[in-house]
Amino acid sequence: MKRQSSKIFTTAAAILALLVMAGPSAVAEDESALKNKIEKIEFAGLPGDRLAITITTTEPLQNPPAGFSLKTPPRIALDFPGTANGLTNSLQVDQGVLKTISLAQAKDRTRMVLNLSRSTGYTTEMSGREVVVTLQPNDVAASPAGVVTRFAEVRVGDKPHRITNIDFVRGRNGEGRVMIDLSDAQAGIDIKQQGRKIVVDFVNTDVGPEFERRMNVTNFNTPVLYIDTMKQGKNVRMTIEPNGMWEQSAYQADKKFIIDVKPVIEDPNKLVQGSRQGYAGEKLSLNFQNIDVRSVLQVVADFTGLNIISSDTVTGNLTLRLKDVPWDQALDIIMQSKGLSMRKTGNVIWVAPADEIAAREKTALEASQQIEELEPMRTEVFTLRYQKAEELRKLISSDKQRILSKRGSAVVDTRTNTLFVQDTPRNLENVQNIINKIDIAVKQVMIESRLVIADEGFSRSLGARFGVQHQATSGQTRVGSSGTLGSTLTRTASGGEVTETANNPVGSSALATSSAGNGFLLGTSPGGAQDLNVNLPVANAFGNFALSLFRLPAGFLLNLELSAMESDLRGKVVSSPRVTTANQQEAIIEQGTQIPYQQATSSGATSVQFKDATLSLKVTPQITPDDKIVMDLEVKKDSRGEVTNGVPSINTQRVQTQVLVANGETAVLGGIYEQTERNDVDKVPFFGNLPVLGHFFKRTEKVNNKTELLIFITPRVLDENLAIR
Repeated sequence: MKRQSSKIFTTAAAILALLVMAGPSAVAEDESALKNKIEKIEFAGLPGDRLAITITTTEPLQNPPAGFSLKTPPRIALDFPGTANGLTNSLQVDQGVLKTISLAQAKDRTRMVLNLSRSTGYTTEMSGREVVVTLQPNDVAASPAGVVTRFAEVRVGDKPHRITNIDFVRGRNGEGRVMIDLSDAQAGIDIKQQGRKIVVDFVNTDVGPEFERRMNVTNFNTPVLYIDTMKQGKNVRMTIEPNGMWEQSAYQADKKFIIDVKPVIEDPNKLVQGSRQGYAGEKLSLNFQNIDVRSVLQVVADFTGLNIISSDTVTGNLTLRLKDVPWDQALDIIMQSKGLSMRKTGNVIWVAPADEIAAREKTALEASQQIEELEPMRTEVFTLRYQKAEELRKLISSDKQRILSKRGSAVVDTRTNTLFVQDTPRNLENVQNIINKIDIAVKQVMIESRLVIADEGFSRSLGARFGVQHQATSGQTRVGSSGTLGSTLTRTASGGEVTETANNPVGSSALATSSAGNGFLLGTSPGGAQDLNVNLPVANAFGNFALSLFRLPAGFLLNLELSAMESDLRGKVVSSPRVTTANQQEAIIEQGTQIPYQQATSSGATSVQFKDATLSLKVTPQITPDDKIVMDLEVKKDSRGEVTNGVPSINTQRVQTQVLVANGETAVLGGIYEQTERNDVDKVPFFGNLPVLGHFFKRTEKVNNKTELLIFITPRVLDENLAIR
C-alpha cells in the first residue's frame, strides 16, 4: 500500500496512444520545419545499480524536458518540445533496469519513453547540448513516500498559469476523481504523499477566489473526504485528504490534470495490498537445493523488510529455482509446496500449517462469541439532530437485520428526539458510526415547472341571403315560389317621378326612386328571414352588403345581402408551479377550482358534487453524488370543458415520467401539437354549384386552429442556507 500510493501512474493505454500520435507523413513535414533534433543517446552504468542516459541534441534546450512516471507497467516518459527525432523509433538497451527506449514525434514535440524492468526514481540535468537522465532504483526501494513526482518541470522565464476550474466526481469503481482545468498545458506540477494526505503544488500558478476553499465531498462515498485549495505566494497548493486504505494515480491530458484516489480493501491473505489483480511485489530470483523452509522464509523476509514468524510445526526442506518472480508469488509458491498458510497483520506475517491456522481462527471466534455474551453492557445516550430517533431505533433493532446484539436494546424519547442504547462497547461504537453517516442535513431541491400553451386560430366566413318578389297589383307584392317578404310597396306620384317605399315589418326599410319604369334600391337588411328564398347569413358578421332591384320588366323585386367575417387569434398561456422539498421526499403543489354540479341520488333527491380543475405538480427528487437529480414527476393542468346533461367535463393535460437532469439545467418533458383544419360549405342544391352565381346560394366557412403544449422542468439544489447553488 505504501509503495503503491506514493507513486503516480497512469493506464498503459494512455502511453500506447502517445507512442502513435503521428503518422510518417506528419513527422516528415515537421522534421523539415524543426532545427533542433535528437542526434545521439549514450548509456553509462554508475555505482549503486544506477544508470546514466545522455541525450545529445543539435541545439541546447531552454528547459529540462518535462516528464512523468508510470508504475504499471514501469515507464518514464520525457517530452522534448521543439525537437525532432533524428534516431529510430525503438532502441534495445538491456542495461540495469532499462530494457528499451521508444521515440515518437508529433508535430513540434518528441516523446521519449523509457521502458523499465521495475519502477525507479530519476533525476534530470542539463549541460549544453546534453541532457543527462539518471535512473536511481535504490531511491524508490528505500522510502518512496516522500518522493516528489514532477509532471512538468519549472521553466526559466515561464509565464504565470491559472487554474480555471476544479471539479470532483465519483468513478465507476468507487474511486474519487479530482479534475483540475489549467489555462495551458505547461504549468509545473509537483505531487507527493505527505503522511496520510496527497499534496499537489502548482508552480507559478494563480487561482480564483471561487476555488480557494475547502470542498466537502464526503457524500460521494469515496476515499476522499476533503479537498483544500489555497494560494502560497506565487504557487497554489491543493491538499487531498483521503480516508481508510487507498492508492492514487495521476495523469495529465493537455490542459486537464486528473488525480484518481481508489479504495483498497484489505485482504489478510494478500501480501501486497492494492487494486491490481495478481502479484505486484518486486521481482527476485531464488536458486536453492534441499534448503530448510525456515531459511527460505528468512531470505524473503530480508528482501522485503517484513517480519515473518514461523510456527514450531513448520519443518522440512525444499528445492526451488525461481528467476525474476514477484516476491509475493514466490512466497505463495513456498506456502503451497509445503501445505502452509499465512496471515498478515501490518508488516508481520505469521506462517503455519493450514490446519493449525484454521483451528486457531475457530478457537478465536468461539472465544470472541463467549466474551460478547459475558461482556458487561453499557448505556449510551445519542441526541439526534436531523434523523428521527424512532426511525433509527427500528433500523438498529430490526428482526431481519439486527445491528445490536441479542442482549442489546434501544429506547426512544420522542420529546427530545433522543435514543438510549444499551449494549456492549463494540456495538455502541457501531451505532455511533451509523449515526455519523445518516444524521446529517438533507439537501433541499427546488423544482420549477413551466407549462406553455400557445394557440393560433384563423377563421373566414362568407354567407348570403337572397329573395325574389313578384308585383301583382299596385302597392301589393308577393313572392314567386317561397312566400312573401312580408312587405308592402306604396307608390306615390309627384310630377314625372314615381317614388316607391318598401315597408318591411321584420327587416329594415329600403327606398328607391325610378323615372324610367324600373329602378334599384340599396339598403342594409332587405326583408325578414322568413321571407327569403336563400337564408344562409354569417352569424355575428363584421360586415354586410345589401342590394334590392325592383320594377324589372317582368315585375320582380330582387333582394340580396352578403355578409362576411374573418378573425385571426394568437395567444400564449404560461403556468409555472414551483415547489421546494427535501431529498427523496414527495412534494405536491396544487392550485385551481372545484366545479359544482347537481347529481340525482337513488332516493330521487339531488346532491351537489364537485369536480377538480387544478394545476398541480407532484415530484419526488433524488440527488445523485455528482449533483444530478433524478425526479419522479407528474405535472397536470385541468380546465373546465363542455357541460353535458348538467355535468361539466374536464379538459386534462398531463405528463407523468422519470427524468435525470443536471443541477440548474432545463429539460423538456413532453409536448402536444394539435392542428385543426376545416372547410364547411352550406348551400342550396344545384344553385350553389353554379359558377359565380353559386356564391349567392351558399355559405362557406374556413377554420385553421393550431395548439401547442410544452412542459419544461428545472431543478436546482439548494445549499445549507436555502440559496440556489
